[in-house]
Amino acid sequence: MTRSWRLSRALWSLAFGALLGLGVVAVPAWAAEPTFGQPQAAAALGEPINVSSTITGDDIAAVEVLLRLAGEATSIVVPAEPDGPDGWQSTAEIDIATSSLCACQADGQSAPNSRFEFQFRVRAADGSTSLGPVGTAVVNDDRFEWRTIEEDQVRVHWYSGDEAFARSALSVANQAIDRASELLGTSLDEPVDLFVYDTEEALRTAVSPNRENVAGQAHAAIQTMFVWIPGDRSASDFAGPLVAHELTHLVFDAATTNPYRGVPRWLDEGVAVYLSEGYNSYWKSFVDGAVADRSVIPLDGLSGLFPSSADQFYLAYGESVAAVDFFVRTHTEQTLWQLVSSYARGLSDDEAFTQATGADMAAFNAAWFASLSVDVPEPLGPQAGPPGPLPGDWNNGAPPTIGPVTSPGPGGPVATPRPRVTPAPTGPSGADAGLTRSLVVVGWLIVAGVIVALVGVFILQRNRARRPPYG
Repeated sequence: MTRSWRLSRALWSLAFGALLGLGVVAVPAWAAEPTFGQPQAAAALGEPINVSSTITGDDIAAVEVLLRLAGEATSIVVPAEPDGPDGWQSTAEIDIATSSLCACQADGQSAPNSRFEFQFRVRAADGSTSLGPVGTAVVNDDRFEWRTIEEDQVRVHWYSGDEAFARSALSVANQAIDRASELLGTSLDEPVDLFVYDTEEALRTAVSPNRENVAGQAHAAIQTMFVWIPGDRSASDFAGPLVAHELTHLVFDAATTNPYRGVPRWLDEGVAVYLSEGYNSYWKSFVDGAVADRSVIPLDGLSGLFPSSADQFYLAYGESVAAVDFFVRTHTEQTLWQLVSSYARGLSDDEAFTQATGADMAAFNAAWFASLSVDVPEPLGPQAGPPGPLPGDWNNGAPPTIGPVTSPGPGGPVATPRPRVTPAPTGPSGADAGLTRSLVVVGWLIVAGVIVALVGVFILQRNRARRPPYG
């Protein structure tokens, strides 16, 4: 090795060290990716969901599990804990379907037939992450020996009663889907799973253990309906309207789903009752009673959750189907389909009603109240306050910029928000700042000197290479 080469290597080492000290050059840390085993899951009804996997690696700062409903993009992150030398597991009491919709960890049990995906994620010390393979599982209600029969758009799962009983449920369900699809102008992408329980208690334990009673539920997120029908009864006789009602919700959801806004509750429930039972004497009795004592609830009061008291809860259902029935009598079923389908584009209530009928929802509410011979009540709750006084120098210059001010507009003074203040940058100040700047300048001068020396050595070596060999 020649002296010039040793000198060159030493100078390059000095330069690299200087650059490294100034943070100009970063040395990557070459850590091997972790190795994942095949993930496993146990998901029995009423039990916490448990997922496990083997993971090996030298840089494992934390392990997490991504849980999501099959087909959904939103994942819920739950921590994993060590389980043996290379094993990791995570246990969570979580309603996966609700969690996927709210992007939060919703406590509770997942309904039967909830198909979900899970994936282990390793976080390294530097914050980088590695993902393992995706596992799939389904929540099973293994208390019963289920049988399954499928026809057209429905799969019936049952454990009590003969095949004729199951086929009666198939017939009722397919007829309900056909009728709703015809009215709402949409169809389901895949068959609906209909789970038939023999007793109310068995159904309640499966889907709503905290409720006092339940007859049926439709879960749009998993395209599944649960219903109570005794095995010795005909589905059409015992629960025909119930099955039709709940399955209409699934078709309604398919017709209106959008990422922007929901649909008024009264419209959803009203269509379901209209198609399953119609505006019959039972529901009319609740509306007639409210008309008699002037307690009819305006439709904008039924856009969210229905009242909790029994009388007003049933009145809410009665008003919902009454309003839908009035809409159809006034504008036809075809216009109702146009109204419902417009929500799929994310329109507001007023936009949807105006596009379908030429007037907003308040106008429809007023027309419906007029058909009942009652007046629309004045709205209750907080009201908008009167505008404040104009600034004293309004006509002499620009309004002040500190605090809320008003500016003229077509409807009078409009509040103008206080300007946002940008905070001053933080960091060293005074003597510390000067010392920091001096050190940075000296460091760069050293680097520049080293680079100049390297260039000189390179030129000298090149010139020597061009000289004729010694004789």
